[in-house]
Amino acid sequence: MFTTTEHKAIVRLLAAGKPVWYVAAVTKSHAHDVYAVGVSYGYPDRTRLRQAVAVLTGFGPDAA
Repeated sequence: MFTTTEHKAIVRLLAAGKPVWYVAAVTKSHAHDVYAVGVSYGYPDRTRLRQAVAVLTGFGPDAA
């Protein structure tokens, strides 16, 4: 999947429990786009989002 720094920010915020509308406002995106990116990384399952953050950043136990 093509990843941008914006995707990483979206996934981090969603994994932290922020609502889609908040993430959309912070990243200056449309809520639909935020939701689509989140779903591609496992949203609404926060465990899968945290694993995706670990893989995207290269840190954490799930990064390997």
